[in-house]
Amino acid sequence: MATLETSTNDRPTHLDLFSGIGGFSYAFEAEGFKTIGFSETDPDASSVLRYLWPDTPNFGDVRNIYRFADEYKECECCREPFCDRHNEHFSDCACIGCSQWDDEMGQVDVITGGVPCQPASAIGKMCGTFDPRWLWPETIRVVCGIRPNYGLFENPPSILKLDGGRAWNTIVSGFSTVGYDCFWEVIPAAAVGAGHLRERLFLLIANSDCQGLEGYSGDGEDGDQPGWNSTQEMRHAGPKDLRTIAIDTPKFYKAQSPVWPVVDGLSARLVEAAIRCVGNSVVPQVVQVYARTLYRTLRP
Repeated sequence: MATLETSTNDRPTHLDLFSGIGGFSYAFEAEGFKTIGFSETDPDASSVLRYLWPDTPNFGDVRNIYRFADEYKECECCREPFCDRHNEHFSDCACIGCSQWDDEMGQVDVITGGVPCQPASAIGKMCGTFDPRWLWPETIRVVCGIRPNYGLFENPPSILKLDGGRAWNTIVSGFSTVGYDCFWEVIPAAAVGAGHLRERLFLLIANSDCQGLEGYSGDGEDGDQPGWNSTQEMRHAGPKDLRTIAIDTPKFYKAQSPVWPVVDGLSARLVEAAIRCVGNSVVPQVVQVYARTLYRTLRP
């Protein structure tokens, strides 16, 4: 087994993709990580990130991150790489080249992300891979380029049923193809004391060249999942104590939190933005259990 290569910083590093209002970063920084960058396009969520992490860059669209110059066509005038999305030369557009990233950001220990859930959400049309917001391929591309030691991603559990399980199989096989072991579990917010379920699927990936997480997860346990091919292996990501709490959680919890996230008297524009941002956010207390395990693995 290869030696785990970690960042040279005193604190392990964390890159937060599809950052929202920073739910993953709250959890990871509480456990000792340093968030080195965000990737968020929503203006309201981005304003929260600027306020709370003024010195941490927001790289915007995830499709801008870790691009190779040979991915672009040649400019007809000067034959330099040209970016169609930004209508500029690659050297002038918002894309961040792989060499620039490696020079400026260095090793990333963990990448996280609440990948846009609309293509998989049971309250939507569940268009899956046909939805333009299906950004799992971009997530895999960034992971493949940056090569973190670990990754943690969140989505609604309905993604397991999408397209008869084939969409999920594509995600798992995509990470596996680029050298990552995959573990996943559906964990409710009630498992960490919330008064509502808010079940979410968490996908934990581990670089195959790094030490494993066998001591913290149910590695390779079998189990049937609706919409999942039962002949394949169900891989559990949740630490065993958290999974036990989740499994034993009473079923009388409310589906959503009764707590109103804003106070009376605020403008409708601000209320709408606040509710949307909170609704799209991950529950930091659940993420924190994973962050604690990963910190102990990276800094034993």
